[in-house]
Amino acid sequence: MLSTSSPSVANDVYALHGRQIISHFLRKTRGYPAAPGPGIEIQLAPGNDSVNTAINMAVADMGDVGTHMSAAVEPVGILGAGPGGLYVALILLDLGIPFKVIEARDRVGGRLYTHEFPDKTGAPYNYFDVGAMRFPHISSMQRVFHLFHYDKLNSDGLALAQKLKKYTFECPDALLSYNGATIKRRDWKDDPFNSDTVIWDTEHGSAYVKARAEAIVSDVIEPFATRILDDLKTGKHAGWDYLSTYDRYSARAYMSTVYRPSASLRAGYPSLPDEPLSNDMVNWCETFESSTGSFDRAFTELVLESIAFGWKPKDPCQDDKKDDTEWYCIDKGAFQIADTMHQYLRSVRPEAFAFERRVTAIKMVKDQTGTTFVDVTTDYNDTQSFSHVISTIPLPVLRTIDLSGAGLSPMQSNALRELNYGPSVKVGMQFRTAWWTLANDKDGNQLNIVGGQSFTDTPLRTIVYPSFGDDTLKELVLRELANIHNVELSFLRDQLIDTFPWSWSQDPFTMGAFAFFGPGKFKSLYQSLTTPAAQNHLHFAGEALSTRHAWVEGALDSAWRAVFSMLFNEPTYQKYLGVFFARWGYNEEWIEPILTTQKPPVGRGGGETDGSVEEDELDVPAMLKRSLLVHHIVASSMA
Repeated sequence: MLSTSSPSVANDVYALHGRQIISHFLRKTRGYPAAPGPGIEIQLAPGNDSVNTAINMAVADMGDVGTHMSAAVEPVGILGAGPGGLYVALILLDLGIPFKVIEARDRVGGRLYTHEFPDKTGAPYNYFDVGAMRFPHISSMQRVFHLFHYDKLNSDGLALAQKLKKYTFECPDALLSYNGATIKRRDWKDDPFNSDTVIWDTEHGSAYVKARAEAIVSDVIEPFATRILDDLKTGKHAGWDYLSTYDRYSARAYMSTVYRPSASLRAGYPSLPDEPLSNDMVNWCETFESSTGSFDRAFTELVLESIAFGWKPKDPCQDDKKDDTEWYCIDKGAFQIADTMHQYLRSVRPEAFAFERRVTAIKMVKDQTGTTFVDVTTDYNDTQSFSHVISTIPLPVLRTIDLSGAGLSPMQSNALRELNYGPSVKVGMQFRTAWWTLANDKDGNQLNIVGGQSFTDTPLRTIVYPSFGDDTLKELVLRELANIHNVELSFLRDQLIDTFPWSWSQDPFTMGAFAFFGPGKFKSLYQSLTTPAAQNHLHFAGEALSTRHAWVEGALDSAWRAVFSMLFNEPTYQKYLGVFFARWGYNEEWIEPILTTQKPPVGRGGGETDGSVEEDELDVPAMLKRSLLVHHIVASSMA
C-alpha cells in the first residue's frame, strides 16, 4: 500500500527552487530586503508598506467557512480538460464553487492519452500510452499519488488506486546499442561501443571513456547537488545562490567552458586532464546519459532533476550506482486517470463540460457596477462570462488565442512568446507475440526482455517494453528493431499487426510535448505567469508553470496554485481557504501551514501527515500574511 502522507518541506528540491526564484524576484524588483518564507519574518522596504497594508485588509474581512456558494454567482471557467483542468474541477466541486470546463477536443485527458489497437491480440494489453506513461514515487510527486488514492475516485464503482501497478524501469537483459555495437545491459564492461570512433577532438578520449559518461555527468553535478542538499537540511539558500549564477548556461555550455574533472574523479582516473570537456565528449555524455538535445536545456534543469531523482555521489571504484526509485504505471493506460476524474465529476455535474469548443479569445470586461468578469469566446462566435477563469491550455496554444483584451502585462506577453516546448514522437507497434521476450536472435540466444528499456544512438533512441501509419516510418522502426535485437527483418514484418505513430509537436491542441527551458528561461516565465492577469481574474496553470514541469505532478501543482490565487483574489471565495488548505494541502514554495493546535500539518499533496486537521485548526490569516504567493500577487498588482 502506497503512503499518501507527505514528507517534510526539506525533502523537496523543486520547492526550494521555486521559493528562491520568487524570493529573489521580490528582493530585486519589489524592494523586499527579506522575502517571506519558512523562518523568515516579512520585512518590506521603505515605501512598500502598502503591500503589507493591502494583505492585512484582504485577510481582515475573511468570513466563516460556508457550505455552498449561491447559484446566482457566475461560475468559474476552466479552460482545458487535461489533468490540470480536471484537478481544478475536483477542488472546486469539493468546495461547492460552480464551474464550467471548456475543452477543444472531443475527450478529456489532454496529454494523458492512451491508444488502444482495434485488433484484440494481446488483450487486455493491446494499448500503449502516447503521452504520460509512468510515475516515479519520489518526494516531488506527492500530489499525484494522493490523487490516485483520493476517496472520490475510489468509491461508487470507481477504483483508480487499484489500477496502479509496479513499472519495471530497468531490465538487465535490455539492450544498449551504440556505434553499431549491441550488448545486454548486464554485460557492459570497459568500452564495447568503440567510442573512439566518435571522439576526435581531444587526445584524452580514452581516459574519459574509461571513467564512463555516468561518472562524468555525476561529477559535473556534484558541487551543486551537495550544496543544494545542504540547503534542504539547513533551510538556507547558499547552494541555490551558487547554482543560480550558472542559470545563464546550458548544460552543454557549462560542461564545455566551466567544468573541470574534480580531484576525486581524477584520483580514480589519473589520466583525466584538468580542462573542460570537448564538444565530442559532451555529445558522448549526452548520448549515453540523456536524450538528444537535452544538454541544450538550462544547466539548472539538469542539476535539479538529478537531485529529485535521488542523485548520489558516484564512487569511482564502482561501476554502477543503484537507483532505488519505485516506478508505477496505470493498468489500461494513463488515460484512466483523466477518465476516472471525469466519470466522478460528470456523475455530480454532468452539465459542467463543453467539448469540441475551441477557445479563440479571452477578454476582461466590467459591468455597470464596476465588477470584473472574464469573457471567453469559443469558435469565434459564442461568448460566455465567468467570475474568474483558470486556463490550463498549453502555452504554445494559448499564445495563438486573442488575448489583446485580457490585460496581460508586457512581461507576461513576452514570457508566452519566448517559451519553447520540446518535441516528442512515439510510435506504438502491436505484434502477434511478445517476441522481445520469447524469440531467439540470429545467434540462437533467447532475447528474454521483460519490461525496462533499451537505448540506442539510432533514430529510435529509446525502446520501451511492456511491463506486463506511415509506411516509411514503419519500415524505419522495423529495420532498427531488427538490427538492435539481432533478428530478421522479415520475422518482425510477419509479427507486426498495427502501427500508431504520434507527434505531439504536430498536435494542434498541444503544439509540443512538454516545456523545454533554455538558459534563464524558466525563471522569467515562472516570475511572470504565476501571477494572474485581467486584474487578478485570469489565472494561468499547466505543467510548464510548475517547478515540477514535464510531469503530471506539475500540472496538478500549478492547478492548485491557480485555485489558491483565485480564492485569495475573490472576496466571495476567501472564506473557503481554510477548507482548501485542510483538504487539498499546500505547496511549500507558496505557503506554509500555521496551526492553532499542536497537531501535525496537512501534507503538500492533501491529506494528513499524521492524524486529522480541520480547517478551524489552521491559522489562515497568519498563513496568508506569510505566503510567498500572496506577496507575489499583491506586489505585482501594485507595481
